[in-house]
Amino acid sequence: MTDKHLLEQMEATLKRLSVPVEVTEYEAAESLPEEVRDSLRDMTEGLPQEIGDTCYMPVRQPAVILSCAAQQPGARELLLLAGALIASLATGEHLTENSFDVYRRVLRGELMGAELEALCHEHQLPQSLERCVMVFHMVQTGEERAYDLLRDITPMQERDVLIDMDRHTVALIKDMTETESPDELVQYAQALQETLMSETAHQMTVGIGRSRHTIDELGESYAEAKRAIEVGRIFQPEESIYAFSRLILERFLMELPQDISAYYHGLLFNRKTARLFNEEMLYTIDMFFKKDLNLSDTARQLYIHRNTLVYRLDKVQRQTGLDLRSFEDAVTFKILMELKKCGGDKLSRK
Repeated sequence: MTDKHLLEQMEATLKRLSVPVEVTEYEAAESLPEEVRDSLRDMTEGLPQEIGDTCYMPVRQPAVILSCAAQQPGARELLLLAGALIASLATGEHLTENSFDVYRRVLRGELMGAELEALCHEHQLPQSLERCVMVFHMVQTGEERAYDLLRDITPMQERDVLIDMDRHTVALIKDMTETESPDELVQYAQALQETLMSETAHQMTVGIGRSRHTIDELGESYAEAKRAIEVGRIFQPEESIYAFSRLILERFLMELPQDISAYYHGLLFNRKTARLFNEEMLYTIDMFFKKDLNLSDTARQLYIHRNTLVYRLDKVQRQTGLDLRSFEDAVTFKILMELKKCGGDKLSRK
């Protein structure tokens, strides 16, 4: 059966032609006149043929039959053009609903070994290709599914595959052959977010897994993309695009037992330092880190005098022994501060 979305794309494309061209799936051939059905086996693919007052042309990939009124000027040429148009819409893999289901089961870890190899051969899916998985998640979609909102605006290469995972989640298996770095994927996600907002006013969160070479490893990339969203939302709630490969420290901290996280967080953040680390001080320190420990840039961003910033950092050093202008001390402080996000309420100040 021809993919429903592809069929919709074909019909929308052919409507732009000056003469109406009908698209009929092979499975729905019983709706055609009996003389046409009888001639289907003998008709040559890609070659228009007049039967009665209608011109027909079978297309094998995707499996459809094109037709238009034979009395239209240039009817045969028109069908040849229509055939070329729909061929350009179909990817090289000629994905069907069953093909999408194979990919969906691969991402969920439900297929492996000989069964996966057999299904790849049956549906002509590439088993070896450099690909990664991107996960798009939307909470507020109204009556529409996330897939319906994304499928017509997502820029795709020939071997990219967009898959509906559930009402709120869509996975994109991205061909990495021409992609050089994770930064390009982040830029791709940013552009898609902007298009989605402008076209539908919806927002989404994006997780990016690492690249994999074989189809049976795509499930790992999918799990990484989902994990990137989980970890990213905790440590970087102001962001909406998370690459698994960029969250090394955050993933490490999430692996620590909560009692260990609570102990080390409490060494620096406790009742004795509660007045020191008020909201203003924490905001100052966070900005200092974002500006790569640059005093002048931080002061300008905070609209304070450079000496005021130095005074605040000196105050932290006097009470904690950590000089945040020192890279080593700054790393120590950053790790101990981030530990609060790993244990939730269990890491409240002591």
